Amino acid sequence: MNKKIIVSKLGPDKQLVQSKKQYFVGNAWLNDISLKLKITGQKVYFANFSNGARTKVHYHQGGQILVVTTGKGMLVFYKKVSMQNNMVKIKKSSQVPLGKGDVVFIPKNTLHWHGALKGNNLAHIAFNLFANGKESKTIWYDSDFMSYATKIK
Repeated sequence: MNKKIIVSKLGPDKQLVQSKKQYFVGNAWLNDISLKLKITGQKVYFANFSNGARTKVHYHQGGQILVVTTGKGMLVFYKKVSMQNNMVKIKKSSQVPLGKGDVVFIPKNTLHWHGALKGNNLAHIAFNLFANGKESKTIWYDSDFMSYATKIK
């Protein structure tokens, strides 16, 4: 076996955090594992959410798998009630508590957010699966997390 073994530390990638901070509420940081380890076929991130931090409302054009490594958090799903241009009326359809050791699959095109509960931290590894052999996009929204979401350009 002559393949090169790559080892990387899972600390915050300051450049990545800066480029993605508009997609988070509160103090969160990321590390692009797939880039560091030269993984192809899916994007893999390590995400860390401090004291109630979370993602904004979003969906992935391919599915997503979350593997919770530490902490307590929540995954909330939404239904699109109606759409008008970039504005979407939303309604919470379900929520799933997240804790260390939990693994969850989020189907493609499913509107959701995930992150730490208030007063808690949460860390997870996210596998953003490719769709039809191509890297899938994540579509992000600003939202009140209750009734509307507006697409971020």
